[in-house]
Amino acid sequence: MLHRGLNDVSRPTRRRRGAGRLLALLMAAGVVLAGCSAPEPAPAPVEEAPTSLTLGVVGSLTSLNAASATGNTPANRALSALLDERLGSLDGDLQVVPNDGLGRITRVQGDPLKVSYELFSDRVWSDGTPVTLDDLLFGWAVTSHYFDDATYDATGQVVSGTRYFDTAMPADPNARTTRPSIDRADDTLTLTYEQPFADWNRQWLLDRPVHVIAQRAGVSVKDLLTAILTTPAGDPEQPRTPNPVLLAAAQTWNTGFDIAPGSTPDPASVVSAGPWTVTEITADTVQLARRDSYQGAHFPGLEQLTVRFFADRAAQLSAVEAGQVDVANVGDIDVAENKTLTEAGYQVQVGPTTQTLHLRFAEGTASDLRQAMTLAIDRGSLVQDVLGAVRPDAQPLQSFLSSPAAGSLYADLVSGNGAPGTGSDVDGARSALGDRAAVLRVAYDTTDDVSAQVFPRLVSMGARAGIAVRLATTPEEADATLAWVGEDESLYRSARDRIAEGIEGAQTNALFDELTVHTDPVDVLSEAKEIDRSLFAAYAGVPLLERTGAVVTAEGVGGVAYTSEPDGVPPAFWTWSPPQR
Repeated sequence: MLHRGLNDVSRPTRRRRGAGRLLALLMAAGVVLAGCSAPEPAPAPVEEAPTSLTLGVVGSLTSLNAASATGNTPANRALSALLDERLGSLDGDLQVVPNDGLGRITRVQGDPLKVSYELFSDRVWSDGTPVTLDDLLFGWAVTSHYFDDATYDATGQVVSGTRYFDTAMPADPNARTTRPSIDRADDTLTLTYEQPFADWNRQWLLDRPVHVIAQRAGVSVKDLLTAILTTPAGDPEQPRTPNPVLLAAAQTWNTGFDIAPGSTPDPASVVSAGPWTVTEITADTVQLARRDSYQGAHFPGLEQLTVRFFADRAAQLSAVEAGQVDVANVGDIDVAENKTLTEAGYQVQVGPTTQTLHLRFAEGTASDLRQAMTLAIDRGSLVQDVLGAVRPDAQPLQSFLSSPAAGSLYADLVSGNGAPGTGSDVDGARSALGDRAAVLRVAYDTTDDVSAQVFPRLVSMGARAGIAVRLATTPEEADATLAWVGEDESLYRSARDRIAEGIEGAQTNALFDELTVHTDPVDVLSEAKEIDRSLFAAYAGVPLLERTGAVVTAEGVGGVAYTSEPDGVPPAFWTWSPPQR
């Protein structure tokens, strides 16, 4: 028995054959009897509809390259977030999440800073072409601006030399690298930075597919890669004749993915690294289908996703309320809108965004007036008055560089960063001015609803300390500006941008120079705290509050997280799920 093979079938006994014959006779009789009545029709097969959701986005689709200067719009970035997979992404708190399903970025050495990039060999673009180190090499050429030798005038126009790739993000002077080295045997690309660089883990490189760029530019992939590996580094002091292959590729990258008004691209021409393929494009809709050839870590639970574009926020919100949209980032909602959506069964996730409102003092404003106004403002009551109805847990902004939109990073930053108290100190404000009256002329956008609520409160708070706060009128110079500041997800870039505006502290620039060359996030955070301290000590301004955002999901839709990025697509679309049938 233990050695019986597949062909070792026991023979039936006579009893078994007799039983089989009886069963056959009974079955035959059944067939005859069944012929007396009409047979029951077989049930029709039930075809389940593909699992799908509809995402509502404000704006029009104008380009399939959201990284270009012409393509950098919220609507284009929204579609890019779904299609363009890279070696990293941002979560709802704008913190970097490595994409270990595509490859790895590794800091190999600290000084000189060396960073290696590895792509897994079985990853393919949506047209079946492998994703390779050649694609990373092209991405480096785009983002590094290594070959540029352009000189610019005061308006930013090129007056001599060549700017190859017209990226929305300008070249960062602290991100200079040597030309990449490629190890085909080890399947890695390595960058060596000219100096340590805080944002090394945000250089994701993967961009447009190099084979698509070459085809559209009318050059071969081999010639394009040769140009990238041999063209000398750009020098504005000695501009060269542009490399024709590199220039053709750059021109294709700059505008070759733009969509002319009134036209729609061929879905088959949209090549992406992500888990979706484009199956249909209309004037206001892009239909996506899950692709089975995708091998990364972001395989969606949905089989289809529809992206609908709306002319403005009002149209988007109307479509949500009408049940035509399942997921939407609807931005700053008021109490009535929140109530309407909630009562209709929608889940409304409300939170802070990266748009922060600051009172920034001008360089010519006297230090005692800056100090007095800082002490006079009751930021706690101001925030509750302006934000409390929609976001009761909102707190005064406690940093020049970041906001609650950055989650735990912000919480760590404001611990010991020198931020003042959130209430007012009227006696201290009067003392700073020596009990004399003062005038503070403030400029602000009178059409902005939040600023229009904040300004009169500044007037009344200033008055208690003897400061007459009034609107700065043209052409007089303002003493302070009530201004919205867009926060970057990077502490390095946020610090750079804040230092470029208004007053600096005694050590602010030196502290920033130190921050720039830190490659450990812990050291970057520590240096950022010191920059905050420097700005607070100089009474450079008063961080006030952040704009509110809202992500809306239809009843039963799961896995959709809040994002603090204004107009951004909620993160991790691969976790989204439709209502249970």
